[in-house]
Amino acid sequence: MLVNKAADREWQATDYPGIQRSLFRHNDSGGRSSGVRLEAGARFPSHAHHGTEEVVVLAGVVRIGGVELGEGDYLYTEPGEEHDVAAVTNACIFVSSQKATPVLE
Repeated sequence: MLVNKAADREWQATDYPGIQRSLFRHNDSGGRSSGVRLEAGARFPSHAHHGTEEVVVLAGVVRIGGVELGEGDYLYTEPGEEHDVAAVTNACIFVSSQKATPVLE
C-alpha cells in the first residue's frame, strides 16, 4: 500500500511558470500519478498521449483541450489524443497517465 498524506506532500516547480507538481508514483509502463497545482493563467503546452490519461479537478477551473472543467469534473483521454491545459482560476488537479506524454510545442 502506498500512502501520500496531504500534510507531508512536497510540491516541485515545473519548467512551466505557475505550475507545480507533487508526484504520487511512477507506474510500470512509464506514466505517473500526480497532483498538479496551477496558478490562474498558467498553461501546460499541447502534449501527445501514448497511453490513457485520467484527470479529476480537485479545486478551481481549468480548460483542457478547449473544454472547461470545474471542481469534481473528470476527463479521460485515449491514446493518440493531444491537448493543452490552461488554468482559468487557481486550480489543483489529479492526473494519472498510463505512459509518458511528450510535449509538442
